Amino acid sequence: MSLELNSTHLLVRHSCQKGSMLVIALFVIIVFALLGLTMTRLLSASSNTIIHEVLGQRALNAARAGVECAVANEFGAGCSHPNLRVFDGVAGLEGCEYSAAMNGPKTIVDGAKNLTYWTFSSTGKCKAGSTVVNRTVYVDGIQDD
Repeated sequence: MSLELNSTHLLVRHSCQKGSMLVIALFVIIVFALLGLTMTRLLSASSNTIIHEVLGQRALNAARAGVECAVANEFGAGCSHPNLRVFDGVAGLEGCEYSAAMNGPKTIVDGAKNLTYWTFSSTGKCKAGSTVVNRTVYVDGIQDD
């Protein structure tokens, strides 16, 4: 009798568990799908961050080139594009440009000294697809007369 009771009891326990593996498998599939989606979003965000960093550095380099050109042009070293330049065919600055401006000269009297003051600014802009990044550089200059 004990054997019959145990075998019946085992059959009842086994029949109550039908379908539990399906629920566990479905749960595991959902968890892995959510992990995959999260990883995809993280990689996409990381790619966008890298694109902005690279374009930002290029825009900064373009702005620096613009301000250096404006300063060189003002102080007689000459520059072929003192106000605006589009970098076509320049390796590393494709899709970039700068726009430079100068304020001054202004004369400042400091006791017995006369000083000449300039402010130079340049904005570099780089585009890649629909992404546009701007960086601006300012330089002040004082010359003792």
